[in-house]
Amino acid sequence: MTVLMRSELQGITAERIQPLIAQLLSHLKSFPGFIAQASGPIPGGYQVSEVWESQEAHERWVREILIPQTAQQLGLTEASPMQYLPLDRFITR
Repeated sequence: MTVLMRSELQGITAERIQPLIAQLLSHLKSFPGFIAQASGPIPGGYQVSEVWESQEAHERWVREILIPQTAQQLGLTEASPMQYLPLDRFITR
């Protein structure tokens, strides 16, 4: 089932995360199950929203790519809490 994943990274600034996003972008776009990503600053941190073909596909991304890169770039050893919401429709322009 297609899902929307939401995560808030408290204490992380846009300036701090932009290099990581740039580094991961090509991997993200080609990772099996990825559909779309939107992110931006929020009070006290940074938010990321992504659309995936399944929660399992996203969890694989986190385990295989995101955690190793995040630990290296930001010094974080585990993912921020993530919320998964089922989608029955995803429309783009």
